[in-house]
Amino acid sequence: MKPKLVLIHGWGFNGAVWNSLLPQLKQLFEVIVVDLAGYRSQPLLDEMTLEAMAVDVAARVPESAIWLGWSLGGQVALQAALKQLGQINKLILVGATPRFVQGAGWRAAVKQKILDDFGEALIRSRETTLGHFLTLQMLGVQDAKPLLQELKISLAQSPQAGTLEAGLEILNHSDFRQQLSQIEQPTHWIMGERDQLVPYRAGEEAAGVMPNGSVRVIEGAAHAPFLSHPHQFLDEVFSFGG
Repeated sequence: MKPKLVLIHGWGFNGAVWNSLLPQLKQLFEVIVVDLAGYRSQPLLDEMTLEAMAVDVAARVPESAIWLGWSLGGQVALQAALKQLGQINKLILVGATPRFVQGAGWRAAVKQKILDDFGEALIRSRETTLGHFLTLQMLGVQDAKPLLQELKISLAQSPQAGTLEAGLEILNHSDFRQQLSQIEQPTHWIMGERDQLVPYRAGEEAAGVMPNGSVRVIEGAAHAPFLSHPHQFLDEVFSFGG
């Protein structure tokens, strides 16, 4: 029987972001692609909090699975593991972090002003803001143009009203640094060396304080290493999750 692999997308995107990897992943895993609440056909939750999102995902996926979360999806996976939802076997966290914004004793993150500016810009022009965010995914990556086109596929269906704002609230305020040591599941962080949104040091520091944490930094990759460096990314997933 193949191990179950749950794929959770990041802020602004949806499950289509994984499309190019599905043929390879399905060779080894039973793959379950999740759309978070408010994306594509998924309704908004009564409370669009991180805990509510984790409960919602756990209710829609099989138990005893590997949860692979990208960026915001990594936050959802961490929350589910902490709340012991779904008997999660392992975590794979891609371009994820215990805390997205800088704070006291935590510099491996973006400045608070960057996310604040995103929120203000979102009010003025959603399309322009998402376009800017899309470009940030691939900063520093060689031959990024076709990869950006691939990411745009996942942006074709706009999230429902309020979804993006709720996601920004989560990114602004969630902080797992003091709780990482409570997560006993084997956890593998896959980071991009050139990531401008989540510095790879965040994954290194997080893995170092977890009981069963490990990390791989993919050289030359940015915030979406599964698209820019699919072979290296798949090698990590297969070796850790297989």
